[in-house]
Amino acid sequence: MDKDISINAAHLHNTETFSGLSPEIIQGLLTHSKIKQLSATDTLIQSGNSYQHQLFIIYQGTLERHEDDGRIKLVSDGEILGLSNYLDGEKYNVTIRSKNNSILLCLAETEVKRLELLHPPLANLFNSIIAKRIKQRSITTHTVTGPLSRKVHEVMKSPIITTSKDITLGEAFKIMDDGKIGALGVINENNTLFGVLTYAGIAEAFVNNKATANSKVSKATCDIPRTIEPEAQLWQANEILDQFGSKYLVVVEQNRPVGLLSQTDINKTLLAENSELQKSINHASDYLSLRRIFDQLVEHAQQFQESTSRPNQAVNRLSNAHLAIQNRVIQLSLHETEQVLGTAPRQYTVIIMGSGGRNEMLLNPDQDNGIIISDSQGQLTKKETEWFKTFTNNVNINLDKAGYILCPGDIMARNPMYHKLLSQWKEQISHLVNKPNAKAARWANIIFDFDSLYGEQDLAVALRQHLLNEVKQQPLLLEYMVEDDAEGRPALGWFNQLVTSSSGEGKGSIDIKRNGLRIIADAARVYALSEGIAENNTLKRLDALVHCGRLSPELVESVRYAYDELLNILLTHQIQQVQQNQSPDKYIYPEQLTEQMRSVLRISMRAIKRLQDQLQGEFGRSAF
Repeated sequence: MDKDISINAAHLHNTETFSGLSPEIIQGLLTHSKIKQLSATDTLIQSGNSYQHQLFIIYQGTLERHEDDGRIKLVSDGEILGLSNYLDGEKYNVTIRSKNNSILLCLAETEVKRLELLHPPLANLFNSIIAKRIKQRSITTHTVTGPLSRKVHEVMKSPIITTSKDITLGEAFKIMDDGKIGALGVINENNTLFGVLTYAGIAEAFVNNKATANSKVSKATCDIPRTIEPEAQLWQANEILDQFGSKYLVVVEQNRPVGLLSQTDINKTLLAENSELQKSINHASDYLSLRRIFDQLVEHAQQFQESTSRPNQAVNRLSNAHLAIQNRVIQLSLHETEQVLGTAPRQYTVIIMGSGGRNEMLLNPDQDNGIIISDSQGQLTKKETEWFKTFTNNVNINLDKAGYILCPGDIMARNPMYHKLLSQWKEQISHLVNKPNAKAARWANIIFDFDSLYGEQDLAVALRQHLLNEVKQQPLLLEYMVEDDAEGRPALGWFNQLVTSSSGEGKGSIDIKRNGLRIIADAARVYALSEGIAENNTLKRLDALVHCGRLSPELVESVRYAYDELLNILLTHQIQQVQQNQSPDKYIYPEQLTEQMRSVLRISMRAIKRLQDQLQGEFGRSAF
């Protein structure tokens, strides 16, 4: 450092950017920084120049950030400059000049990477900045219509049932049990809300705090109440519940609790909207009727997209519609089979894999399914074998009639590879886990997201538990799965530009699944398997990984925003294609996007790159 300039950690700690870092981490940044002084009009970064392999932190002063579109933004103390280039190593695409005499801290790229590894909170800071930039430029913001536009007071439970924190846990439990409620407001002496008591809080008090039925409620964990106004809309409540991982919101009017709103209340409102669609699916008596419903899903997808603030929620509702149609196809196929061959000779479950198993289907899913047959009665007889062969063949043919094309990779229940007894499925998984290779990894990245679609769900649960146990004992397969994932890279390239395909199908486009969404799904799968998490859905996996401490909230926040933006781009693209009588695909052409959409896409790819880099750093084999 320059001895003539006084630099201290407290000054940076007082800035918004660095307020969350400890003084020790900030001091580490200062220790390894070089000081750079700029006079007014001096240029720090010139658009088009090569990346200087360093980050700049404004210690004191104001600089002008000149965007290529002519906009000028002022940046001052605590702002980090060159972060985008540090993340992707590409040329500068902005010009930054000093507006007055300024002092900057210069950190070499190698030092920044070393400090990121040494101090996870620093890496978390970068992830938070990325998340903030995605959120600021979000393209998913729109006026919400439909059930989520309803006011909170129309759906909340009122009045809120409250009690003093001085009553016993036994008394609190009785109040909740008698009232058939899952949450109880706990009031302070001055009648202000102390917290919300749930069954989970009572259980935790007994297990962890050694409480008894006579212990005071204050000995139990009372959730810090998140509040909302009665005139707010349900989508706003949904955002708060999602952001803080809460199950309940206290509805307050002039600081007085007037009601309680739960995630279940919101879900019931959404289900009411879907009831007509579900009813038409349940009443369909033939495959032609189901095909007509399938062909109308584009209209429902657009409604789902317009009636929620989160694209992942729209996709979840669309996916549920697909699952309902496929479930009905299986019911009709079962009836066909039973008319000829009688009832099923033993228990089974038809499983769905891939995006269906994750509940993440869009407008053009094919068939990725299989069947697990109970082995409680030993090996199948010839007659039983014929029954299941006929049944699964009917299922696959009839799903095709309903709009779900036969899987090009033949991942279908009629294929013996995916048509097994439970014990045979277990043997197959054990073989893959204990003798992993590249082919096994490719298979695992498709199959391991299985879920029960129809039949005895316990068979799928048993297979899932076997998979988690095997991976825990022998995790080498996860490294091969990460290597398979590495074949897809986030679509970022020279001069911070989006990289498009140079040949083949989709030339000039970005495969938004392979170069974006799939990378997130693959990473969430590997991390979840390594932690023994049974959840399939990508975002639920990421939330569980934060909860168990495996991934930082900041990294997951940036990835969640990126995931939503990519989903929104892809779903919008597919809706437009179907409306124009085109087959929906996954190829996005950057020149057809607005500048805002391209900007969001670039930032989202950076967030995905950081996730993939961390994944490969933890699980990557020496081949990397």
